[in-house]
Amino acid sequence: MAGELLLSALRQVLAALGALKIDMALMGGIAVAAWNHIRNTRDVDLLIGVKRSDEDKLVRSLKAAGFKLLRQPPFLTVGESHILQSSFVPPGTFLDIRIDLFLAESDYEQLALSRRIETKLPGLDGTIPILSCEDLILFKLNAGRILDRSDCAYLLRFNREALDLAYLTQWAGKLHLSTELGDIWHEAFG
Repeated sequence: MAGELLLSALRQVLAALGALKIDMALMGGIAVAAWNHIRNTRDVDLLIGVKRSDEDKLVRSLKAAGFKLLRQPPFLTVGESHILQSSFVPPGTFLDIRIDLFLAESDYEQLALSRRIETKLPGLDGTIPILSCEDLILFKLNAGRILDRSDCAYLLRFNREALDLAYLTQWAGKLHLSTELGDIWHEAFG
C-alpha cells in the first residue's frame, strides 16, 4: 500500500510538471530501484529544469495540484543547490508523501538532466525519465549521507558492466568527489 501511495504522489507531480513542459528526471530512492537496487523510500526526488524567472509559475501550479509547500519562502538553499520541498496527501489517505524538487542550475546539473533516460517503472503507465546511473551515483556521493553512500556501493555493484567509468571518474574529479568515489568503489569491490 505504501508503494502505491508513493506512485500516486509521483503521478501527481509528473502531471503538474508535465503541464508546464518542465524537463525532469527522477532521482533518489525510486531511481535507485530502477537501477536494480530495491530499497524502502518514502519520498519522491526529481531534478527539474526550471529557470529562476519561472519559479512563481511552478509554485502556483503545484499548489493548484494539491501540493503543500513546506517552507516560506518556498525554496531551500543548500550550498549552491535550490530545492523546493512540498508534500502531497493522496486522495482517501492521511499520509503525507514528501516531494523534493531540485533545480538544475549548474552546468553539471543541466548536463545530468540532458543525459536522463526513459525507463518503465512497475505501477506506472508509459515511461518516466530518470537520471543515468552515473549521474545518480554522483548526486548521491555529493549528498554524502550514509544511506546515499550505501546506495552508491549497490549501484556500482549491480551496474558495473554498463557504467561509463570514464564519465563517472571525470565528473567525480570536476565535482571534487574523487576521494568519495574511490572509497565507495573500495566498499563495493574490496
